[in-house]
Amino acid sequence: MSLNLISWMIFLPFLGAISQIFLPGRGKWAALAASILSACCGTALILGMDPAVSDLQAVEILPWVGSYSITYEVGMDGLNALLVLLISWVMPVLIAAEWKQKKGVAGMHALFLILQASLLGAVCAQDLFLVFFFWALSAVPMYFLIGIWGGDDRESASFRTLVVSAIGNAFFFGALILIYYSFEPHTFSLKELAGGKFAGKTFHFLDWDLPVPLLAFSLMSLGLALRTPIWPLHGWFTVFAQQSPLSVFVAVSSVMTAVASYLFVKLSFSLFPETISATSQGIVAVGLLNLIAGGLGALSQKNLRTLLSFVCIGEVGIALVGYGSLNSVGIVGAVFQLLSLGLGIAGFGLFINVLNERKGSTDFLKEGTGTTVTGTLGGIAVQAPGVAVVAAIMTGTLLGFPGVSGFIGHSLLVMGSYSVHPIAVVVTVGAFFMATFYFFTMYRHVFLGKAQDSSVMEDLNFREKLYLLPLVFLVIWFGIYPKPLIDLIRPTVLTLLSTIK
Repeated sequence: MSLNLISWMIFLPFLGAISQIFLPGRGKWAALAASILSACCGTALILGMDPAVSDLQAVEILPWVGSYSITYEVGMDGLNALLVLLISWVMPVLIAAEWKQKKGVAGMHALFLILQASLLGAVCAQDLFLVFFFWALSAVPMYFLIGIWGGDDRESASFRTLVVSAIGNAFFFGALILIYYSFEPHTFSLKELAGGKFAGKTFHFLDWDLPVPLLAFSLMSLGLALRTPIWPLHGWFTVFAQQSPLSVFVAVSSVMTAVASYLFVKLSFSLFPETISATSQGIVAVGLLNLIAGGLGALSQKNLRTLLSFVCIGEVGIALVGYGSLNSVGIVGAVFQLLSLGLGIAGFGLFINVLNERKGSTDFLKEGTGTTVTGTLGGIAVQAPGVAVVAAIMTGTLLGFPGVSGFIGHSLLVMGSYSVHPIAVVVTVGAFFMATFYFFTMYRHVFLGKAQDSSVMEDLNFREKLYLLPLVFLVIWFGIYPKPLIDLIRPTVLTLLSTIK
């Protein structure tokens, strides 16, 4: 733990991005190596963590802007360890998935590496200014990834994504400044700011005295919500799903969404425990609205891309229900579900990418027709059983079937929330049934339905197996033996809740 592994984990992808300039023709190997080495550092950190310790581990502190109490402070605990695992192992997979990219491959891989570094930095940062630095930086690669490699309407989609991200970052920065000047002595250290120290503090604006905790919490939550698929602010996300390359959409829906959810829990629960306690019903309500909106939206989809975007909206809602329970079991389940959701959506999105490369389409129902009429996809299980198996496992984890990681997250979340919000749990279970319907409708048409053309679809090749099978392995492994991860999460969650209760 004294080898500065966190810094190596964060900055190796940056070095890999820079290497793309100096290694023409071989840059993709350098990109993949940098991403995998970063993943190895993250894995080594997690394996070296003590599950009995709820405080930060492997902490690194360096002065940065000392005159304004800004430090480079990073560390890991049970709350961010699963996010490190998710980012570390999904991002190399996305680089491998774009191995055949012909258009500006060095630039695409460099942007993926910058995204990996910035997201790792955001989840490990223990200084509020450092959190904002990395989180705001993560918006930059997304703009170029969709603007250069996106669909026909990529310019409009990239501009819309950038504007929404900029507004969200502005709200987040407003909360950061309010927090900084409301605390004496001024500091950005999360350790110094945590523990409900803003209770009773007010901010004088014009003729009003506004409560600092509620105002800062609202600004921060809105800033994070704008960059995630939260209903009704999700319009940019569905457009992004249609226009972005599938690997880029996977990065946003599986990784960036999980990071935003983590930041909400980490910052809000640490800094504003009284506000969280007072607004827990509202958090659950927002979660239920996302569940319902995501489910109803998914029911009407005829394209795999847009179906996955609404699934992501619903899954974010499930996590919010767990957070709002203020129950250790529910929150542990919600945090575990971030990992499961990320792996499931990554695998689901990448199998869609395989279908798109083979068939040139992701439509499974024809526009303007009933559900009995298939689209351009059908009968794939016979032609490509490997693709069918991967799709079944990833669908199972998104639905929470036994034997895969989604079952653990969903089960803990429901058990922890029922004693606090039984009606919300009933609605959540209803959403599960709705999800089962539209997922099985999709699977029946795509894999078991009648083939729509005479062409034979090639099954997974060696490269595709190399990047898909690790995701399948993790989904099954964490579904069968989740104990080490749950033991790692639980002490940190209990410490987080102790300030609220």
